Amino acid sequence: MPDLRWIILAVLFAARAATGFQFQSIGSATSALMGDLSLGYAEIGVLLGAYLLPGVVVAFPAGLIGQRVSDKTLGVIGLLLMALSGAALSEADGLATALVARMIGGVGATILILAATKMTTDWFDGREIVLAMSLLQMSWPFGAMVALPVQSWLLQSAGWPAVMLSGAICALAVLAAFVIVPRGAPQTQAAGTSQSRGRLPPAVLLPVIVAGVIWGVMNLSCVLFFSYAPMLLQVRGLTPTTAASLTSLAIWCTIVAIPLGGYLVHRSGKPVAAIVGCGLVAALALALFAAGILPPIIGLIFGIAIGPLSGAILSLPARVLEPRDRSLGFGVFYTCFYVLMAVGPSAAGQLQDAWNTPSAALFGGAALLALMIPLVLGFEALSRRREAVAVEANAELRTAS
Repeated sequence: MPDLRWIILAVLFAARAATGFQFQSIGSATSALMGDLSLGYAEIGVLLGAYLLPGVVVAFPAGLIGQRVSDKTLGVIGLLLMALSGAALSEADGLATALVARMIGGVGATILILAATKMTTDWFDGREIVLAMSLLQMSWPFGAMVALPVQSWLLQSAGWPAVMLSGAICALAVLAAFVIVPRGAPQTQAAGTSQSRGRLPPAVLLPVIVAGVIWGVMNLSCVLFFSYAPMLLQVRGLTPTTAASLTSLAIWCTIVAIPLGGYLVHRSGKPVAAIVGCGLVAALALALFAAGILPPIIGLIFGIAIGPLSGAILSLPARVLEPRDRSLGFGVFYTCFYVLMAVGPSAAGQLQDAWNTPSAALFGGAALLALMIPLVLGFEALSRRREAVAVEANAELRTAS
């Protein structure tokens, strides 16, 4: 029988995949929504962004709530909100109702992702945490990929309300599986929750913020690549179909490299070194791609180099967060991530307008990836300093006793 923690990871994988499945529902039904609800492309863009925007204001309060309720309860709340969102979207009669329903789903997804990340940390801390985080991170694109054919068939056979309702059904299916999830990992139950703090000490807060910025920077760079690479390839003379295919191939390389890279980083036991090495390769590849140097090959190298970063970065908070602080800590971590994801695309668009070329956003993405190097080295220094202080404090306590 599989170890219990791997069964739990499978449930968490399905839960996070459900957020990707629901996110894709608007994209899968774009044409039908534009026709039936009289929406334009700008309104569709608003609905797409509304799923991520709540994270800016919800992640930190969700972390605070997570100190008072179990992770399982937090995950159930998130799934129920997602189910409500899908049901409400299926009955939407205009932009206003669709936007409210979409934001409810975004709130639920934010809560669920925070709970899933914290639970994975609890169950795999000190074990295969990099590999587990890599698998968890792969779940979102997996859910979106599953949604593409399923929701396309639903759109043709039953219309766009069925597409929206499928997101609710997916969330409820995962909710049913959540009944097997324990309330907490054995080590966190042993630590108890009575000593949960309402704030993080500076020695913990600062490295968590740095880790959250690293996570946001990496994801923003990927978003910029996937958004602007097809445009740049078309400017270089490729057809839209070929440009989209090459970008898609790079995405597939990333998806394959996430678990494989996570396994290799786990075996090496050096996540910081992996972030430095893969970050440098990815930054250089993206800069060469933006400069027009062998774009098809360099794009694939970029996709492969990005993969190992996911699990390595997501494992960083566990180094500084005690079990009692993890819910609040991941609230801070994801707040940094969502802020960068909210303001980053707009800043990149302004950069593109100023330079009048899609390569500007890609050079910006390369600069962001290069910025990860001093950030992760700073995290390493802060975490080592904290560990040294903790060892010294323990030694003083033993001496006094």
